[in-house]
Formats: sequence, structure tokens, C-alpha cells
Amino acid sequence: MKQREKRPARTRQAILDAAAAEFSLHGYAGTGLGAIVARADLTKGALFHHFPDKQSLAAAWIGEHLADSINEMWVAPLQAMGSLDALRTFCRTRCLELRPGDATSALVALTAETTVSAPVLGAALTGVLAAWREGVAGLLERGKAGAWIHRSIQPAVEAGFLVAAFCGFSVTTQGSEDEGPRRACATALEGYLETLRAV
Repeated sequence: MKQREKRPARTRQAILDAAAAEFSLHGYAGTGLGAIVARADLTKGALFHHFPDKQSLAAAWIGEHLADSINEMWVAPLQAMGSLDALRTFCRTRCLELRPGDATSALVALTAETTVSAPVLGAALTGVLAAWREGVAGLLERGKAGAWIHRSIQPAVEAGFLVAAFCGFSVTTQGSEDEGPRRACATALEGYLETLRAV
């Protein structure tokens, strides 16, 4: 009998990928370890070799995958922006792209679900949200310095509002593939962003 080749890094990655799919679609409480190992096509023994329990698996997924996905989706693109029009276009595009099971909806759902019941996970998720807010605030600070954002704007306050708005939009658009709510959110957000323009 041929023994299966051991590839611990690949096995760990397969578990994290399966966890990403399950947590994104079903939340923390709605995800069982059996579903994760089935999706990864592994055994529970393989899972427990890498992660002692569901919470440690979720914490690793948040730190290694979800945080990177949110950064890639929401924060990194801000670095190249140099105008309010670019920010408006970016925000409109992201509003229209929101979908059930994406990184944004996973972040929102898990934060709501675990902040009180699993403080370690709640703290990790709060850190992801804080990094997102900091990225937006940094862009708005650069906009003030570049005179394309009004000088009276408080970047940290506006960043908190924008991140909260996108989190809310994510929840609002969860139940439907209908583009109407996404378009309405995008239009309202563009109107709000226009109020930040330097005059």
C-alpha cells in the first residue's frame, strides 16, 4: 500500500481555503469542522494536526486570509488615488461588486457574530476593520494636503462612517442578486462623497 505523501504546508493551506469558503458562506456558528474537512477532502486528524479547535482555525483564517483579502480589496487600491473622482469611482465599483460570501460580507457577519461570544476572534476582526479605517483616513489626509478634500473634514471620522456604510451596504445586499439596492447605495455614497470636495 502506497503511503500518501506528506505536505504539511499544502494541507494547512487546503484547510484554510476550505475554512474561508465555509465561514464566508455560513458564518462561524453555522460552520462545522466536518464541512471544512469535507470541502478540503481531508480527515479531521489532518485538521487537528494543524489547528486544535475551530476558534484557532478561525483566528488563523482571519489573520492570514481575511485581513489580506480586505486589504487587497479596500485598502491597497487607495494608495494610488489622487482625486475625489477616483475615490467616487472606486466606491461605486465596490458597491456594485458586493456579493454574499465575499470578504466584506464575511468580515461583517463574523464581527457581528463573534465580538461578544468569542472575544479573541472579535478582537482580530476589529483589527481588520481598524486597518481598513486607517487606510481610508490616510487617503483623506492626503486629499486634504492635496487640496481635493475640504480642509474642515475630519479624516478619521469620515473613514469610520465610510467603512460602516460599506459594512451596512454588504448586509443590505445579502439577500438578493438584484442590482437595484447596490445601485441605490452607490448613488447615495457618491452624493455623500461629493460633500467632501474642496471648494
